[in-house]
Amino acid sequence: MNFIIKLFKALNSGQTPWQVTLAIVLGMVMGLTPTSGLQTVLIIFLALLINIHFGLFLVSGAFFAGVGYIFDPLFESFGYTLLSAHGLQGLWSAMYNSGIMRLTYFNNTIVLGSFVVAIVLSLPLYIILNRVIDTSRGKITLFIDRYPLLAKFGILKKSDKKDSTFRIIGVGVFAVATALVLAVAMLVIDPVIKFTLEKGLSSATGKDVLIKDVETSFGNASLRISNLEVQDDNGKTNSVSIQNILADLDFNALLLRKTHMELVQVTGIGFDTPSSNPKPSSTKEQTSSAAADSSSFTMPNIKLPTPKELLANADLKSVKIYNEAQKEIDEIKVKWERLSKEELSSNKLDEYKKDLDAIKSASKSKDPTQLLKLKDDITAFKKKIDAHKAKLASIKKDFANDKARISKLIGEIKSAPQSDYNNLKSAYSLDGSGAINVVGTIFGEKIKEYIAMAKKYYALAQPYMKSEAKVEPPKPPRGEGRWIKFKEEVPSPDIYVAKVDLSGKLKSQDFTGAINNIADDQKLLGKATTFKVTSDGDVVEKFLLEGKDDRLGEVAHESAVFSAKRIPLDGLALSSLTLKKSDIALKGSADIFDLSKLELKSNLDFKNAAISIDGLDEKYADIINSTLSEVNSFYVKTDATGSLKTPAVDVKTDLDKKISAALSGVFSKEAKKYEAQLQTMLNEKMQEQLKGVNSSASGIPDINSLVGSQSGALEKLLSESSSIGTGSATDSIKNLLPF
Repeated sequence: MNFIIKLFKALNSGQTPWQVTLAIVLGMVMGLTPTSGLQTVLIIFLALLINIHFGLFLVSGAFFAGVGYIFDPLFESFGYTLLSAHGLQGLWSAMYNSGIMRLTYFNNTIVLGSFVVAIVLSLPLYIILNRVIDTSRGKITLFIDRYPLLAKFGILKKSDKKDSTFRIIGVGVFAVATALVLAVAMLVIDPVIKFTLEKGLSSATGKDVLIKDVETSFGNASLRISNLEVQDDNGKTNSVSIQNILADLDFNALLLRKTHMELVQVTGIGFDTPSSNPKPSSTKEQTSSAAADSSSFTMPNIKLPTPKELLANADLKSVKIYNEAQKEIDEIKVKWERLSKEELSSNKLDEYKKDLDAIKSASKSKDPTQLLKLKDDITAFKKKIDAHKAKLASIKKDFANDKARISKLIGEIKSAPQSDYNNLKSAYSLDGSGAINVVGTIFGEKIKEYIAMAKKYYALAQPYMKSEAKVEPPKPPRGEGRWIKFKEEVPSPDIYVAKVDLSGKLKSQDFTGAINNIADDQKLLGKATTFKVTSDGDVVEKFLLEGKDDRLGEVAHESAVFSAKRIPLDGLALSSLTLKKSDIALKGSADIFDLSKLELKSNLDFKNAAISIDGLDEKYADIINSTLSEVNSFYVKTDATGSLKTPAVDVKTDLDKKISAALSGVFSKEAKKYEAQLQTMLNEKMQEQLKGVNSSASGIPDINSLVGSQSGALEKLLSESSSIGTGSATDSIKNLLPF
């Protein structure tokens, strides 16, 4: 406590009004500015250098920090207005392109707004406080004397001692404090960077990322990362491990809040390496692993399916046609049953007969009025009969059309089995499209495994391939400001790595490579990211992988070509097919569009192969394996297209044809027998279908007979109505007339 009191007395020996006032004003400027930039360091240096009351400076800073927090929204709005003012854009751009000025954080809306307000208030506050203190010094001194503690610190206590304007001890205190801050920063910066990298990479990749050590060097502006591991989900192996990463940083870019590296050296790259900090296995992982094993690909049977098996599993066209025809015929049946009851029933004839009887009765009347009306009634009756006859003609025509439609449907049912036969008998063809398409299926499963493995590594890099959209900065939370960007004299991405040198080992062979022009904004850089990896040795000859990540256009496009003159395989298990040894020549290309659409083409030429297949049907096992012993070369062509998550894989190989050629003699006689049986079974199925259709069609009412019967009855009614118009009714009228 005594030491602190002595220190304050040493720093606050001068008690003139300007010294007290300046302490309050400098504290106000520092307190209102929320972010500690270069200007804050300068204010603290001035407070230590100039012989002012340092304790009052700190109290003032704390007080105005609280005031500043209250007015933060106003400062933020005012700062944004200044930074977006059209007339000041030239000034802000010049300051934005200066690394030193960037350290003031002037492009933060709260920093600029509060700092400008503080500077504007400094002069009037200094003048007012200086005069108040000078005129009221006596009264304030009496007040301070009542409180021994304040008097002990010497705040506002008048002193006749004339101290110098500057104090050397303040410079020493600043130097010591600066040295302490730098020492602490150098001690904690490596652990902080290590923690930040582990958390950031883990979040981006969705994997646990471990780093053994991080070492920074301010002298040559470099960063070294040792033993970086990206763990697999099982926690026991690493998807990728890197022994050493050495990056040369651009210090000028760091001042501009950018990360630029001219060269990054990545050495000791490994894949599927043991983790240095493995996780304990969980019951859930073991269960899922067991489930994965149980769902592995199994060898399909190599044999000809029987006709019964084909028909049981086939999607037959004849069945579809029959079901549709049966449904349509049932609808026709319901339609004519309804019409026969509504339009062709005897009720209509009974109504007409009643009308005719009424006309006949009226014709016998002696009433002249009724006799004169009789002619109109007869005419109306005839029109009604004629209209019904026309309706019957329309019904007869409609019925004829439906009968023709039923005949056509029956014809389609009769012809459908031949189409089914032509499709199904291809199962007995002895080529890659028939029953022997086994090797292509097996290779397809393995290709899917390789695509899944490549997709795993692509997913690790995918987060760094997405360019963030540039949007207007949102309104910040209270106490924070918006960071405004201005036009750069030499535009450059925020993150840029000119070149990355790669070296590592895959299996037992070394590889080298390079990645050029990594940037978070390729359009600003004007260059796409390119990469190239090569390896040439005793194991793998002339391996090449090169491509680019191009985001210069509207759609992101990643492309790669790969080739190898020779890749030896000591053993490759493809389900029940085994390549005991083989040499592979590889060539292909891959394209990914918009980070989601895949197009892959590859050609694999197998030479010096030793092939065997287990788990075959006993009837054909010896023949197939005997044939395979003579096959030492074949090709596999792969196309994968569609969604990157679930691509459709198409595999073609001539190995199936070579096996089929050996089996043709055994299968040909059996295939013909099965084809004949298939034809017979399809015809029998068709006859059963025809019985059902004919049964439904026979239940349709005989509309032609009903229409004919009603037409005859209507003609008879017309004839009777005509006789009434020309007979007794006319004579009755004449008898009533006097002339």
